[in-house]
Amino acid sequence: MKTHQMSNTRFYKIWKGIFTRCYNKNYKLYKDYGGRGIVICKRWHKFENFRDDMYKTYSDNLSIDRIDNDGNYEPKNCKWSTIQQQSKNKRMFKLTREKVKEIRNKYNNGKYGIGVKLSKEYNVCPAVISEIVNKKRNYGYY
Repeated sequence: MKTHQMSNTRFYKIWKGIFTRCYNKNYKLYKDYGGRGIVICKRWHKFENFRDDMYKTYSDNLSIDRIDNDGNYEPKNCKWSTIQQQSKNKRMFKLTREKVKEIRNKYNNGKYGIGVKLSKEYNVCPAVISEIVNKKRNYGYY
């Protein structure tokens, strides 16, 4: 029986990586993928199908990118992108004025200490919490 002969390639590791993100609950970024319901189409559960669909446009300087960031890993929703292109396809978090007030109140009441808990609660990085509590930002997309 012949194998695909690609087990040691970057392309194969990318395929394995999407499975880790979507199905390994112990993976640190699972909450951003599988934890949000992102899955891999049944066709791509077999590496050879993923290779047949994606290898022709693959390049070592690109990484896999979902066109719709809330969509699944499937042929119609995936492409290869540069780091710069991917940075434009991130989920954005909108904090309303009310959420900003909540964050400031909770922080100022001392219930959250340094804001790490707040950053997890509101799903933003600690730097955003710092900017909010120090009144460097009011509201908007993060």
